[in-house]
Amino acid sequence: MDPNDTSKDRIRPSSSLSVPGKPQRKKVVLEPGHSPLDWASLNQKTPKHILRGVAPDVPPPQYVRVTKDELKKHKTKDDCWTSINGKVFNITPYIHFHPGGVDEIMKCAGRDGTALFNKYHSWVNADRMLENCMVGVIART
Repeated sequence: MDPNDTSKDRIRPSSSLSVPGKPQRKKVVLEPGHSPLDWASLNQKTPKHILRGVAPDVPPPQYVRVTKDELKKHKTKDDCWTSINGKVFNITPYIHFHPGGVDEIMKCAGRDGTALFNKYHSWVNADRMLENCMVGVIART
């Protein structure tokens, strides 16, 4: 290749790596102000009861028992809970920060999202990432 060639018609190698037979993940462009650093900043500045979606006088999450029926009630973009490994999280404030997009995170809205979370995020520590959003724990019936 000629080092003096300034042509823009050169063929560039593809930057996408894919595994044959495995569907490629969709990339989602997050809205401005919704990066992981923005999420960390929001967690530092926002009172925990607001991230939890509860009143300020509600006991700490380890003392709150959430039934599966109660969990099912919270399945909209404006009021969204999920459980992961027996812990219930209010993911409403996180929805627009999710790198997979709103539609993907809504798949676990109002239900146990443990299997789905572990399928795609086995390396992610949900307890740490969503610690300020923890509402309670699933009630054993």
